[in-house]
Amino acid sequence: MKQKKYDLKTTILSNQKVAEDHYMLHCNCPEIAHSAEPGQFIHVLFDAGGGLLLRRPFTIYTIEGQQISMLYQVIGEGTSILSKMKPGTAIHVLGPLGNTFTVCDDLDLAIVVGGGAGIASLMLLITELKTRQIETSVLVGAMNESRLLSQTDIQDLGITPQIATDDGSVGYQGLVTDLLSGLLSETSKHRITVFTCGPYGMLKAVANICHKFDRVCQVAMENRMGCALGVCLGCVCKVRIETDSEEFEYQRVCTEGPVFSAPNIIWDI
Repeated sequence: MKQKKYDLKTTILSNQKVAEDHYMLHCNCPEIAHSAEPGQFIHVLFDAGGGLLLRRPFTIYTIEGQQISMLYQVIGEGTSILSKMKPGTAIHVLGPLGNTFTVCDDLDLAIVVGGGAGIASLMLLITELKTRQIETSVLVGAMNESRLLSQTDIQDLGITPQIATDDGSVGYQGLVTDLLSGLLSETSKHRITVFTCGPYGMLKAVANICHKFDRVCQVAMENRMGCALGVCLGCVCKVRIETDSEEFEYQRVCTEGPVFSAPNIIWDI
């Protein structure tokens, strides 16, 4: 059954800086809050001034009652404008959009790997895993301490994340993929799924590591989007028609994704 999408007019409840170049926005979206699932995202329309309306995709970070939150990075003019918007400002929110992560009930261990702002796409999943009492390890990578995201939110769920920073200012000095390799080489668990979101290069590395250790891996892609409705074809990625086949088709991250089985992705870089 096709999931219903809602286009809601709402107002910003809060919009606060939580780390270097990163902000957390809260708004009331009851219909989306009640129907969204881990991995899905929203498209937010806002007034950029001068009669210019911008729509940008954002992952759903948390759901609390009728409220949803989004954790976003300022990376261009649109998000820079959004970061300056005050509580009470009107926005339109379209969603929920995209597909979801698949979590099997018989998992021995779920490993969640977030790189940079990619952890924002994984917080709902971490919450669900905790609710379903599935043993979960969370690995978080960041450039440095000032850009580290979600540590407290993850700890509030009773999970102590393993952290890697490029400069060693927090946790392990190096790549979060090093932590993943170490964990997979040491664990005695059998039924394991790795869930990941982050920079393209990190996703490719996670996929390769999971292939090496013969572990299931689901990746949430973050390709640039235009319409987010599957019309413009601006967010496609190459997906194998059959596992282990070199034949592929282009699939839309906004529609067939954003979550894909890692072995099915053809990594171009």
